[in-house]
Amino acid sequence: MKNKILYGGDYNPEQWLDYPEILERDIELLKEAKINTVTLGMFSWSTLEPKEGVFNFQWLEKVIKTLEENEINVILGTPSGAKPTWLGNRYEEIRVVRNDGVRELQGNRHNFCTNSKIYREKIAIINEKLARLALKHKNIILWHISNEFGADCHCQLCQEKFRVWLKEKYGTIENLNKMWWTTFWSHTYGSFDEINTPMTIGEMSITALDINYRQFMVKNYIDYFNFEKSCIEKVGTNLPFTTNYHGVGNTDMNYREFSKYVDIISYDSYPEWMIKNNLDVAFETSFNFDLMRSTDLKKPFMLMESSPSSTNWQRYSKLKPNNLLEMVSLQSVAHSSLSVLYFQIRQSRGSAEKFHGAVIDHSGKSTHRVYDEVKKLGETLDKLDYKLKKVETKVAVYYSWLNKYALERSQGPRNEGMDYYKNVLQIYRVLKSMGINIDIVFEDSKLDQYTLVIMPMMYVVEKEFADEIGKFVSGGGTIVTTGPIGYVNSDDLCHLGGFPGYLKEVLGIEVDEIDALTNSETGEVYYKGEVYTSKYFNEMITLGKAKSLGTYNKFFYKNQVAISENSYGAGKAYHVGTLLEKDGLYALFGDIFKELSIECAIDNSYLIYSSYLDRHYVFNFGEKSEIFKFKGVEYKLESLEYIILD
Repeated sequence: MKNKILYGGDYNPEQWLDYPEILERDIELLKEAKINTVTLGMFSWSTLEPKEGVFNFQWLEKVIKTLEENEINVILGTPSGAKPTWLGNRYEEIRVVRNDGVRELQGNRHNFCTNSKIYREKIAIINEKLARLALKHKNIILWHISNEFGADCHCQLCQEKFRVWLKEKYGTIENLNKMWWTTFWSHTYGSFDEINTPMTIGEMSITALDINYRQFMVKNYIDYFNFEKSCIEKVGTNLPFTTNYHGVGNTDMNYREFSKYVDIISYDSYPEWMIKNNLDVAFETSFNFDLMRSTDLKKPFMLMESSPSSTNWQRYSKLKPNNLLEMVSLQSVAHSSLSVLYFQIRQSRGSAEKFHGAVIDHSGKSTHRVYDEVKKLGETLDKLDYKLKKVETKVAVYYSWLNKYALERSQGPRNEGMDYYKNVLQIYRVLKSMGINIDIVFEDSKLDQYTLVIMPMMYVVEKEFADEIGKFVSGGGTIVTTGPIGYVNSDDLCHLGGFPGYLKEVLGIEVDEIDALTNSETGEVYYKGEVYTSKYFNEMITLGKAKSLGTYNKFFYKNQVAISENSYGAGKAYHVGTLLEKDGLYALFGDIFKELSIECAIDNSYLIYSSYLDRHYVFNFGEKSEIFKFKGVEYKLESLEYIILD
């Protein structure tokens, strides 16, 4: 199994204990499809502990042993992601309180309070038993802690812990009031005990409160992850640990921070193939893969969940047409994933996800189209070794969960269209379609290995980070920033003395005003003889030491600076005071690439290129045939095709 790509997915044999013939047949189908890895135990708590203190591990041990005999690896999950009914009904404190103040009833999942002492006691018991079982079996290769962390809780336990966390961060209530600017609307706090988490029935006007709560919840889940991990480690296991990340654009979980505590980065990917434009979906999927693996470039990255066909909880349960499964799975491999894993191995017979795609459908037939696609991919992956190589990546894109929190909650400078995730994705898409390998960087990343760093919508800038950017540029690096730039600190307090705050000297400009455009308005930017469209807002820029590269082409500020360039030390800093559409970004980045001698791997803007394994992968997710050049050789790809270039 050494260097083999892990292939398989979530397997739930506890659903089929009354059907031994099905379990036996499953092993045959797994082997036939070249599946070498399954995840067990994720949602098994009620079967492992059907009554409080009454345990049944025999079925799990039998399944693990059978898999071991058939040379199939096991990723062993802890079951905290879906609590049993007896537990939720008996102990009220473990059920989350929503942001409207209502405590949820037992049901669903992602709904336990991480600060419940009772919940921790119960999961500690079952985790220790799982750890002792794992010591007996060599085919268990990885611990999977819980499932898709991220749900909020506003119960009294969380309120109390939040207050303690705030006191540790700010020291005194006077300092907190100062940093949160609570004199506005006369909302000054007299003590930490007066602070509640941001709820729809309470304080919603102090953006710093909400930003801090988001950061607190991330720390909370990390603390819980480490607790579960410690319960297992004390038994003596030396296996690596992971937990499955999910979402990105629709979650507030800071995965850069989380990745400091896992051994392997893992991600659940459920793009809306065949629902949205496939090219749009492909670029977003590519960005999510690059973002996830970049949360710690020194650790392995794996695709933990994906669907082999349709996804039942999306707006439409669209099937993947022939050959799409292979291409989108290899897209993850092209971004350095050591695995292609599915949810689910066998389709559930009932309940919420009975129509979710699976390797084995309700018919159980090996002649089923989806199974045939899975088998075909298994044969392809079986021939590929996982050999991650050091790729020279000259270009990075900056991503910040703190900026995401702040921009999404700020009232002004524009309240529609300030979607941080989507606007970072727009820039990533342009870079990727120009044939550039990209890393994602964060506030605490080392930048000196890159030639060019793109920093979209850096609304929040603290002095320490600004100093690091200054060192990077003065040392010969190049940055490109876009508005809104350097408006506030991490508590959403506006910088005094003018924007872009601590970056004024590096960028060589001042931002005097910002004009929000309506949804029906588009801006225009004149750059090197061409006019390019922009959207959302335009910054009014006054030049310091910088020079103008482009100007606004309409509105009352026509001919004023829109794009600037500043030489700072041995490097350069470019700023775009609006959000350029794709054509403008192509033109600007193309010129910067030429100046920095950054070569594009391919010359076609409709193809996705990745080279994080010991091969080059080019994918065509568009709707027509495309011709591209790679190292001087011309290739042609039809729609929904890929090519691997050694």
